[in-house]
Amino acid sequence: MAAIKVIVQSQVSPQPASVDEASLPLSFFDLIWLHADPVERIFLFPFPHSTSHFISATLSAIKSSLSLALFRFFPLAGRIRRSPADSDQFEIHYVDGDSVSFTVAELVDGAHFADLVGSHERDIAKYLPLIPRLGKSGEDRLLLALQLTLFPGHGLTVGVTLHHAACDGSMSMLFLRTWAAFCRSALLSTKEAPPPPPSLDRTTVLADPRSHSLYAIILKSFSGSENPLPHLAGDESSSMDLVCATFTLTRDDINSLKELAMARDAANGGGNVSFHCSTIVVAYAYAWVCLVRAGGYSRDGIAHVVFAADCRARLKPPVPAGCFGNFLAPCMSKHKLDALINEEDGFVVASAAIGGAVEEFKEDPLKGAEEWMEKLKELGTKHPMSVAGAPKFKVYDIDFGWGKPAKVEVPSIGKTGAISVAESRDEEGGVEIGVILPKRQMEDFNAQFCKGLKFV
Repeated sequence: MAAIKVIVQSQVSPQPASVDEASLPLSFFDLIWLHADPVERIFLFPFPHSTSHFISATLSAIKSSLSLALFRFFPLAGRIRRSPADSDQFEIHYVDGDSVSFTVAELVDGAHFADLVGSHERDIAKYLPLIPRLGKSGEDRLLLALQLTLFPGHGLTVGVTLHHAACDGSMSMLFLRTWAAFCRSALLSTKEAPPPPPSLDRTTVLADPRSHSLYAIILKSFSGSENPLPHLAGDESSSMDLVCATFTLTRDDINSLKELAMARDAANGGGNVSFHCSTIVVAYAYAWVCLVRAGGYSRDGIAHVVFAADCRARLKPPVPAGCFGNFLAPCMSKHKLDALINEEDGFVVASAAIGGAVEEFKEDPLKGAEEWMEKLKELGTKHPMSVAGAPKFKVYDIDFGWGKPAKVEVPSIGKTGAISVAESRDEEGGVEIGVILPKRQMEDFNAQFCKGLKFV
């Protein structure tokens, strides 16, 4: 890819004097992600205009709307630091004038854009210049960086890098929907109401259910390690050979997979299905068996999977859906490798394993929370399949005023070894699965993905 030319490098703050100094303590949910790699997303939009048109007609609205959105999400302009009152406690601290890095860049050879919005196999290195870098301020951790990259006459990208300890995916998408709504109103001269603001009150919803022991246990797990989730580290030996591709399960594929999983599970269980066969269950299960059969994410004859589930509605008392922060519990499962490789029953076995993990989460989302970090560390040697994103985030609904994305990518899964999951951009009820793998393994995954659907 041709070199990126930086046009604007600036900092954007909430409206001056609009937010008082504030500190939001990290909960034990947030603390899990303290040292984890940031989440990177790139939204790719068709934009058949010149750079000069963008600067004269669009840039001001984007920056002013970002300032308005940051007024509602001011913690994202702050930084994570150790609490001055207790060095074992961490908090998001904001003072008036704190800001977010905002870059506008240009890639003159806009013809590359058509390649980037495809689903075919692509070199992941092509996306790296589009990702904003999240810096540090001494020992403090900055939380958000943004970069818009123009492909003159073709499109533009909105790159988002976010520290996961600040908030989970549902909150990061609420921030982006808010920013997009303000921008859309400014560009189109409408009076559209943005989404409801997040709740930043943590005094009642972040009580440690184990009388503060969970926070202490998670904090202790960091001792001697900069990375509390080492099992999420990518394979550096293959980093130069990584390619990305997007695979879609259509609505008909999803329905067929559900029917297969329920029929076989009911037969094995004497007529009763042992789990709720949701879209998420069959999508995760299908990706899992394809990865296993492609020769990845397994060790010692056992394959592992780990994914996050939103606890908000299942905590006691429930946490409001709009509460800012992280409320994710890890769901883990495993199964014998030979059963998953089996072409006839592998998918059904995977569905039951993942569905069982979901049912266990529903019963008690904090069950075994004292052992979460140790179990996750143990998975470090097992190369589990992990998952980033969810169809419920509706990433393809983001519209800043020039239309919805043609593609959404999550480049950070190349570092974490995860797959990304989103709703299909082409039809209601479908699911997109993003994968980053070494080239040879990607070819095997593609073959398994296509082959398996023929059986269904």
